[in-house]
Amino acid sequence: MSLAAAVATALAVLAYSCTAADPDTVSARRPLRGNGTVVSAQGKFELGLFSPGASGRFYLGIWYKNVPVQTVIWVANRASPLSSAASAELRVSPDDGNLELVGLIQNSASPAVAWSSNMSLSPSTSPSPSPGSNIAVMRDDGNLVLLGGDDSSTVLWQSFDHPTDTLVPYAWLGENKVTGEYQTLTSWRDAEDPAPGMFTDTVDRNGSSEFFLLWNGSRAYWRSGVWTGSVFANLPEAVNNVLFNQTYVDTPAYRRVTSVLYDNATITRMVLDLTGQTKQYIWVPGSQSWQFFWAAPTVQCDVYSLCGAFGVCSRRSQPPCQCPRGFAPAAERDWGLSDWSAGCQRSAPLLCGGNGRPTDDGFLELPDMKLPDDPLAVSVRTRAECESACLNNCSCQAYAFSGDGSCAVWNDGFRNLEQLYADAGNSSAATLYLRLPESELHGAKRKSRRLWLVLGIILACLAALGASALVAWVLLSRRKRRRSEMADQLKGSSLQVYSCGDLRAATKNFSEMLGGGGFGTVYRGVLNGGTEVAVKKLEGLRQGDKQFRTEVSTLGLIKHVNLVQLLGFCSSGDEKMLVYQRPPSTFFPVWAASRVVAGDMAAVADPRLRGDVVEGELERACRVACWCIQDQEAHRPAMAQVVQALEGVVDVQMPPVPRVLQHLATMT
Repeated sequence: MSLAAAVATALAVLAYSCTAADPDTVSARRPLRGNGTVVSAQGKFELGLFSPGASGRFYLGIWYKNVPVQTVIWVANRASPLSSAASAELRVSPDDGNLELVGLIQNSASPAVAWSSNMSLSPSTSPSPSPGSNIAVMRDDGNLVLLGGDDSSTVLWQSFDHPTDTLVPYAWLGENKVTGEYQTLTSWRDAEDPAPGMFTDTVDRNGSSEFFLLWNGSRAYWRSGVWTGSVFANLPEAVNNVLFNQTYVDTPAYRRVTSVLYDNATITRMVLDLTGQTKQYIWVPGSQSWQFFWAAPTVQCDVYSLCGAFGVCSRRSQPPCQCPRGFAPAAERDWGLSDWSAGCQRSAPLLCGGNGRPTDDGFLELPDMKLPDDPLAVSVRTRAECESACLNNCSCQAYAFSGDGSCAVWNDGFRNLEQLYADAGNSSAATLYLRLPESELHGAKRKSRRLWLVLGIILACLAALGASALVAWVLLSRRKRRRSEMADQLKGSSLQVYSCGDLRAATKNFSEMLGGGGFGTVYRGVLNGGTEVAVKKLEGLRQGDKQFRTEVSTLGLIKHVNLVQLLGFCSSGDEKMLVYQRPPSTFFPVWAASRVVAGDMAAVADPRLRGDVVEGELERACRVACWCIQDQEAHRPAMAQVVQALEGVVDVQMPPVPRVLQHLATMT
């Protein structure tokens, strides 16, 4: 073999060895082709092409390597999908050193650049003299970085500066003051399309530390509150977070929020989902599933225009969006993918007369509604005049009339219509009169006549004097018996009886909410002596009263290191509140629930029992315990189910973390 041939062979072997030794790297010499992937050094994250659902489109993305449910945290070519993976290539451009994805873009005949890093050098960074030597590295924190080939410590571009819909620990959201770029989250368009959707999560463009959720880039529907030094004011769930330490910093170069894990083995993410809510999830190895942790806003219907034009949002239905009578989804396929932004469209056009001409249009009465945003005020004196004003305007779609004589109309569509419920005590509920053609009203009118007939029969029966007297007597007797039972139950306890006015003052008129659940809402309060307490305001007359009697009669007599002590209560008519002491700094239920969710059941067992504990029985007992303290009574198992679960007759799924424990943790 000649010397030249030997040298060439050695160089080839060396090049292959270097390539094989860097499975986390993409370079000009080692592009990523087709369905190949790049894995971070410790095998935590993977970079490659993926195709969501049945879309048939391909995107360059990053996902968790060891999570069996493919969970994508970053997408490169969101708006330029590839039609095939076979011809795709991720490479470092030899011309300018950019990382670029080349392939067949939708409806193209030849390969083209579908995405490029388009790196912009900072004033302190000089162009590489040999841009073709740049390398891209997939790091174990989920960050894809482009490094200068001549100086591998120089970061020329990184995916953490360009997040999509997900924020992972060590990444950030905020503003780069040097480049003027903002790091924001933008939702997917639908479950099979990662193109930018309607919702964004961004820091205040006016310079404050507050973050906003925006619809269509302009309409704010939720705000985080300013950074207090340890937490964002409107995110009490983040206080004493057992998963990570969150910080906000503001320097001359940038202002941003980021987080650091307490345990690097924890897998957690915050995603701005396609329904407009930011949600925090944690991966539970024991159940091999993502566990929901918290959401903002907590109520899905608080997302602006969640259901689009003419859509009706309901907190008690799934999916939450419905179309009113006379309307149908404007994009049926999108609704099936949880994208309701297109809203509803009329099934039949209006037969508008206008300018006083006769019309066959009428109005459908929609009671108990939260009225849409942006109404137009019309000066009238009666509801008939308000209705006439709407009928005489062909653009008018609906109207509402209040008892004080105010008339509101909506022209050319409306958004944010929400169905409320009388049993929830919503004082803002109103009636909306939706304009429909006569053909769509016939069925509603027949149903209305039947309803009035039934109501008439019921009212006639209830009007009977004897029945009314009997009902009154039963109610009075039951109330007296309940008061007697309460007095007996409180004997021997050291509970303090507070006035509801004192508790209202202690909580500053219930201004600082810690959370909700368990038949009421919990507020932070400080008593006259400076004692910090949690005041639980019970809601719902029937359930609240039951919960009130149960907790006062039992928790008031029990003192245990692992129970939040009940200090006292107030009861004035239908207004009932419970006063709890401030939890100790190490509150066992919160710690124990976090261990159960993390799959570390052995940690909650008494160390003295080591060797005598059957792991399967301990795991079942821990899961059953968490199910028994769920916030919603309907989610708690019956005693028969508890016995079957403990005996191993039925499987016990991993329970969610009770929200009441999350809120108690905020006080520790």
